[in-house]
Amino acid sequence: MSKVNVVFFASLKESLGQSAYQAELELPMSIGQLKQHLAECFENGKTLLDSGIQSSIDFEFARDGDMVSASVKEVAFFPPVTGG
Repeated sequence: MSKVNVVFFASLKESLGQSAYQAELELPMSIGQLKQHLAECFENGKTLLDSGIQSSIDFEFARDGDMVSASVKEVAFFPPVTGG
C-alpha cells in the first residue's frame, strides 16, 4: 500500500467537506479508478464522477486514463475552470 495525499479544490472541497485526504492505495491505478475509489469513500463522493472534473498528478494536468504510480506524492481534483 502507498500513501498519497489527495486534495480537493473549490466546490469539490465544499461538497466533500474537506480539502485533503490521506489515501492508502494499491498502486498503480488510473485517475479514473482513483475517482471511483474516492467516490465510495465519501458521503457525497459521487461528485468526483461528474463530467468535467479535472485532476493533476504531482502538479501536472492528468486525464482519467493517466496512471498514479507508487512514487506519486499528490493527486488533486478540481471543478472545471471558467474564465473570460
